[in-house]
Amino acid sequence: MSPPQMGIVAIFLVVLACSAACGGGGESITVFAAASLAEAFDEMAQEFELKTPGVSVKLNLAGSQRLRSQLELGAKADVFASANQVQMDLAVGADLVADSIDKAPAAFATSSLAVITSGGAVETLKDLAEPGVSVVLAHPSVPAGAYSRQLLENLSADASRFGAKFGLRVLDNVVSEETNVRNVEQKVVLGEVDAGIVYWPGAQKTAASAALDRGDIKLVPVPPEYNVHAIFPIAVLQEAERPDVAASFVAFVLAPQGQEIMRKHGFELR
Repeated sequence: MSPPQMGIVAIFLVVLACSAACGGGGESITVFAAASLAEAFDEMAQEFELKTPGVSVKLNLAGSQRLRSQLELGAKADVFASANQVQMDLAVGADLVADSIDKAPAAFATSSLAVITSGGAVETLKDLAEPGVSVVLAHPSVPAGAYSRQLLENLSADASRFGAKFGLRVLDNVVSEETNVRNVEQKVVLGEVDAGIVYWPGAQKTAASAALDRGDIKLVPVPPEYNVHAIFPIAVLQEAERPDVAASFVAFVLAPQGQEIMRKHGFELR
């Protein structure tokens, strides 16, 4: 664990002790978190509330770029958890993130990508580029969308295996660009498109994973040599109304119990 992370965990322990001794005080914090973190952070919030009596956690879940834009436009929150470093860096550049070392951004999880399919049009990665196949991706401004396009670039670099201009041919098949990765999952699960690129493993209680268990959709894994690893950073915000409690929540995410919650929901740990 890095020095900043150790400092955050130390603050968490202090705030936790104070909360237990003082009985809380009806405090609440607002956490802006990437939509892909929905199930994991719902459990994270519940467990944190159990550990800190009198404190409640309110989650605002959306695409990381939308959350960051909301913060730039004046939305109030205490914590920001992004699905990529780019959106966190933009938040730092806009002076939205607390500048003290114990509240600085810290990576707390990673995830990889995979293709999910409905029907039989897509059985392999190469099938994504076949004429007539319908593909859904997250919008390029969304972390999942940026990662997906990086994956297509990686696959295209191996022309001997995937053919010339593979990525461009896949993009020609894109029929929808979604504002978050959950919408990508939903369109595949509902059978509206043949395939989509999503985080995997990740969020094991999503509609996509349930549909996979039922056999309604299939998973096409991406070989490690081509895959992209999404990095999820978290930070206390500059305008946090309760910065110590916010730092305590961040520390809980980084601590063993929080990391076990992330693992439980399929995320890879930093």
